[in-house]
Amino acid sequence: MSTNIAVPMTEVHRRPFYTEYAWAFDLLIDRPVRKECAVIAGWLLDRRVLPGTKILDAGCGTGRYAIELARRGYVVHGMDASPELIEVASHAMGDSPGGVSFGVGDIVHLPASAYAAILCRGVLNDIVDDPGRDAVFAAFGRALQFDGVLILDVRDWAASVDRKTREPLFRKRVSTDRGELTFTSVTALDRENRRLLISERHELIEEDRERASDYEFVMRCSDRAEIETLLARHGFGKVAWFGAYDPDVPIGSTDRLVAIAQRCA
Repeated sequence: MSTNIAVPMTEVHRRPFYTEYAWAFDLLIDRPVRKECAVIAGWLLDRRVLPGTKILDAGCGTGRYAIELARRGYVVHGMDASPELIEVASHAMGDSPGGVSFGVGDIVHLPASAYAAILCRGVLNDIVDDPGRDAVFAAFGRALQFDGVLILDVRDWAASVDRKTREPLFRKRVSTDRGELTFTSVTALDRENRRLLISERHELIEEDRERASDYEFVMRCSDRAEIETLLARHGFGKVAWFGAYDPDVPIGSTDRLVAIAQRCA
């Protein structure tokens, strides 16, 4: 599931997950944030991006990763195209250190040479056209300082086909202070275009009142060759690949591709 969106405003930004149910996102999508941020921070240190430097969390969603990386000493700005998600992130800051900020924005319009590193989790999945993807990598290349580090993940096509053939249905029910919430997602495969056709439903029952939101959208998967081409085109090198935010997980063992690269030109 793509969790973090910060791209030009498109149909996907009306997705209830990012708008009317943004308040429930973290309840429905559980992630080992501290564990993964420990790995991310280790990768940054390995490439000489030290605490105190400026990082962009591009498509920060509810801000969990930005807040945790700020706790580890980085100066993090979280950007997302969803005002509702940014509102959740701003409230989540609480007593977090002063090194984190959030704002609504578009990642194809970034300040030049502003960041020592960019983290981009899942955003490319929701960009289904080639020009849009190219524009994002071009923006990252401009926004990173020389030798700056880009860490991103995308859905791997081959592994996604395997997983969604076996498990097309995802459903989760949680108790919230607003009532009982059930989220259902069904995925079909568009093999010709390497896309996932996704139907989602949120159902909220509070006391005697029930409401539901249905939404259909498309995700486009990737492969290593496509991402390597985009990285090379926009001045990135020194690429390393993993299957998760875990250095011991090889590519192909999950439905994710995690890439780390540096701006070399």
